[in-house]
Amino acid sequence: MDEGGQLETSGLGGNGPGWSPVTPNANRRAVRCDRESPCSHCISAKVVCIYTPVQPPKKRTRILLTPQYERKIDLIDSRLEKAIRLLEKLQASELSDGSSRPPGNSQISTQTPLSVSTPASDSTQTKWAHGQVVEGDSSLAAHSAFANEFLQKVVATNSLQASSPELCDTLDELSSILTQGDGAGDELAYPHARPIQRANLPGYEMPPLKKAIALIRMAKAKQLVGSGWIYEFLPFQRFTDMCLDVYFNDNHSEANFITVNAGLYSLFWDYSFQVVPQEKDECITHAHLCRDNLETVLSNLPLHLSATSDTILALLFGAFYAIELSKPSLSWTLSAKGSELCQTLGYHRLASVKNDKQEDFQYKQFLFWSIYFIDKSLSLRLGRPSTIPDWDITVPRPSTNDSHSEPVLAYFVLSIETARCQGNIYEMLYSPNSMTQPDQVKQSRVEALVSDLRNLEAKTWETNTKWFEEAKEQSGEDLINFFYISENVLRLSLLTLVHRAAPPLPGSVTTFNYSCIAAARATLEKHEECIALMHKSATSYLATYMHWTLLFAPFIPFIVIFCHVIETQDEADLARLQAFVTSIQSASSISGPAAKLHRLFQVLCRIAMGYVKFRFSATPLDGWQDSSKIDTYLDALGFSSASACIPGRQHHLIPQHDSSNREAETNDARTSADAKNDELRVMNPMMWMANSAELEEWLENNEVMTGSI
Repeated sequence: MDEGGQLETSGLGGNGPGWSPVTPNANRRAVRCDRESPCSHCISAKVVCIYTPVQPPKKRTRILLTPQYERKIDLIDSRLEKAIRLLEKLQASELSDGSSRPPGNSQISTQTPLSVSTPASDSTQTKWAHGQVVEGDSSLAAHSAFANEFLQKVVATNSLQASSPELCDTLDELSSILTQGDGAGDELAYPHARPIQRANLPGYEMPPLKKAIALIRMAKAKQLVGSGWIYEFLPFQRFTDMCLDVYFNDNHSEANFITVNAGLYSLFWDYSFQVVPQEKDECITHAHLCRDNLETVLSNLPLHLSATSDTILALLFGAFYAIELSKPSLSWTLSAKGSELCQTLGYHRLASVKNDKQEDFQYKQFLFWSIYFIDKSLSLRLGRPSTIPDWDITVPRPSTNDSHSEPVLAYFVLSIETARCQGNIYEMLYSPNSMTQPDQVKQSRVEALVSDLRNLEAKTWETNTKWFEEAKEQSGEDLINFFYISENVLRLSLLTLVHRAAPPLPGSVTTFNYSCIAAARATLEKHEECIALMHKSATSYLATYMHWTLLFAPFIPFIVIFCHVIETQDEADLARLQAFVTSIQSASSISGPAAKLHRLFQVLCRIAMGYVKFRFSATPLDGWQDSSKIDTYLDALGFSSASACIPGRQHHLIPQHDSSNREAETNDARTSADAKNDELRVMNPMMWMANSAELEEWLENNEVMTGSI
């Protein structure tokens, strides 16, 4: 026994030459063990006993594979299969980004022109999509969710969970089906489309990176007046990351490319007004480079766009840029797509965004309400129904009563309120259905909209009073004053448009009521105030004023005063027309639409001047020369000339008129149920304007003039 103990001690001592490995089993064979724990030998040798008694086998629980467990196993198995398929899709999307292509597409060139729309596959669109498709309360998904909640309540109240586990498992399966849902990428993808990649925008020149970085730093320091609205909602870091992605990543997205070029274009253009003349040309060159990139990519966007916040942001930048070009139809196309994606992702529904992080929620709301602003404004401008009905929005509308950390957020709320009024004006007064409403309905709607605009005036004053000093420190006094006055010009123009739709008062001797004429005069006076401010400022705001005020909404105050001059020969109003035309004369060089607006108002002013002169200085018998001049102006505008005067009067004025044509016109008029109304439709509004009903009929039926605006 002592010998065995010496062996163990020697073994523990090291690697001496007398050491030999002796295992515990060998010791057990050498010394008889009494199978106790600890054994008597180990006790006497004072060593640790290593014997482990054999444990008797435990009785195992018998598992019965009932149908309940089988269903659970099947459910787990199906979920695992779905998870595996999802991983395979993600792997396939990663492979599709590389150089490998399906054998059938080996002949497709990688230099696919941007004008070719290449639909993305299921897998590629899945990685692009953020969130799920949100459906309304009328959808089958919503009713199915209601049924599930209803069943869950029934099971809970009737204590069926313990008595009927199979029913509970079936309810769990139902909940699983309803909560899975399809992602936006799956829902908006074609299942059999080949995974063809669009071009990666190669060969597009960008401004030098150093110049872009320096410009972003200046904008971050709020030294560029036009950049505030970008970076209050789009954090600098996010925009900087997009710039780095475009400059250094060959596989950058079209959305990022649009956003970066639109942002840099705006910043370079703003900066060009602050530098010395030697640097101005360089800034304008960089701005034009970004402008050309922006227009090229926007013009080649495909029909199917990924449902992401980045895509919505790019469409928003494009829509704003189209307004700068005074192309409302183009802006509508982009904003309508952005509206579609916002509603697809549920940005307008509180239930779909209420659980988001605060930063994500605010960003989504900025995107949605910016699209809303463009949509409602252009609804009135183009005479189209809005794509975002107010009654379908459940997220809270931004209010002037909200707490704001920056002035731009408060002024952004005013823009949304103005846009809401514009959308309501079209829907309630100028849509086809509203035009057929009884006079009392029209009048009540006019009063409601006038009240809304008065409230907007009060909110604008309150906001400007509260934030003026801080906004002046950040952006400059001239800019804030310009925004404030130009917003008043737009609001008064909308007020004129509302009063224009009011039913005529009984016994009225003029086409437009006094409120309409007063609003039009106030608009022109406020316009002169804005022009005076722009003349004093070192920065040119005329382009912004033309595109975002005079051309952004139907500017009818000039038309109202023009018609009032024709009716009354009011010389003070005629002077207002002349002053307005003179004030926007330099706008002809800004853009084609601005030049067209100036030309239209210039010709109307000449017509008013000629007509007033004609009425005061000549009689109908010896005023043929003045008459022909007026007809020339009418022809230039595309209106009917004096040869289309009222039948029955025209033969006294224009004897050379073709009698066969006159007879045909008279016969056509008699085919109508009301021959008198048909005759009024072809009259010349510039002659014999004593009857206000005739002017009203001309304004209602001559769409050439309103289309020219």
